Amino acid sequence: MKKLLILALCLMMAASVVFAAGGAEAGPATFKGKNVRVVIGSTATAGDSYLIAETVSRYLGKELGANLKVDAVGAAKALDAMQTSKADGQTIMMFHDMTYLGISFGAYEDMYSLENMTVGPRIAQNPGSAWGARADAPYKNMAEIPAYLKANPNAIVRMACEAGGVSHVGFIVYWQWVADTYGKDIANRIKVVIGGSTDAKLQMLWDGNADVIFADYTSLLQYTQITDKKLAMKFVGLLDNIEGVKAESYADQGITLDGKEFRFSKDFVIYLPKNFPAELIAELDAAMARVNKDSGLIADLAKMTYRPGTYLNSADTKKFIYAKRDSLQGLIDRAPSLDDLVL
Repeated sequence: MKKLLILALCLMMAASVVFAAGGAEAGPATFKGKNVRVVIGSTATAGDSYLIAETVSRYLGKELGANLKVDAVGAAKALDAMQTSKADGQTIMMFHDMTYLGISFGAYEDMYSLENMTVGPRIAQNPGSAWGARADAPYKNMAEIPAYLKANPNAIVRMACEAGGVSHVGFIVYWQWVADTYGKDIANRIKVVIGGSTDAKLQMLWDGNADVIFADYTSLLQYTQITDKKLAMKFVGLLDNIEGVKAESYADQGITLDGKEFRFSKDFVIYLPKNFPAELIAELDAAMARVNKDSGLIADLAKMTYRPGTYLNSADTKKFIYAKRDSLQGLIDRAPSLDDLVL
C-alpha cells in the first residue's frame, strides 16, 4: 500500500512538471537555426530574380544564422506561397515589381495583393530592364522606330514582352509616347508578341518572329559583343540608366510619360506571409541593414550591374512600394489592352 502511495505521488509530481513545461511561454521567435525556403517569381536560374535572391541569401543567411535556399517556383506559386505558408519564418519570398504589377494588370486575383502579405525590407535594385534588337535593325534606338515606321508605310515592328510584368509597363509607356508624339496610326503599327523566358524571346528574335525583345541587360550583354550576324544584337533602350554603361535609357532618348521623364528600376523586396511576427521582422531588418553594408555583397551585385546599397527597412519599404504601385495605376488603367495590339 505504501509503495502504491509513493508511486502515485511520483506520477502526480511528474504530471505537474509536464503541465508546467507545457504551460510555459515559448521563447522569442527567431530565424536562427532554421532552414528557410526563399521562393522567387521566376523559374529561371540565370535571370536577375534568381541571381539577386541567391546572392543576397548567401550573405543574409550568415547574418541570421539560418540556412536560406532559393526555390525558383515561378510567379503563381511564389504568390500562392505567401497565402498558404505559416508566418513562422520558414518560407519567405524575394521578388521584384511583378509582385504587385500582376494584380494591377489583372493577371492575378486580388487575394494576392500586397495587402494580403507582409512587406519586408528592400534588398537591391536592378536598373537594367532592357529592349534589344538585331544588330542590323534599321533603327539605332527606340526613339527612331516611329520615324522608321513613318518612312516605311507598310512596315510594322513586333515587340516581345510578357503580360502583367515590368516589360508590360515598359511597353505601354513607350506605346503611349509614340501615340502622343507621332499619332495612333504610327503607334498601332507597333505590335506585341507575347514571349515567355529570355531564351524563348531570343529564339523569336533569331527566327525572325520578333523585332525587339525585352530582357535583363546582363542576359543580353553577351550577344551585343559578338560578330555572328545571326545572333548579334544591340541595345535599343533601357528603362533606367546603369552606372558605367553607355546603353541609352528612355530618359536619354526623350521617351517620356505625360511629358515627364520616365525611369523604372526593379525594386527587389523580401515579402512575407500576412501577420508575420514583429520580432522576426525586426530581426530581418537588422540583419539586412548589416548585409547592405557588406563590401562583399556590394561588389557581387555591382559586377552584375545590379544596384547595391539600396536597403530600406520594412516600414519604409511598405510606404515606398505602395506609392510606386499607386503611381502606375493611372497609366495601367488608360493603357490599351495587349489583346488589341497582339499580332
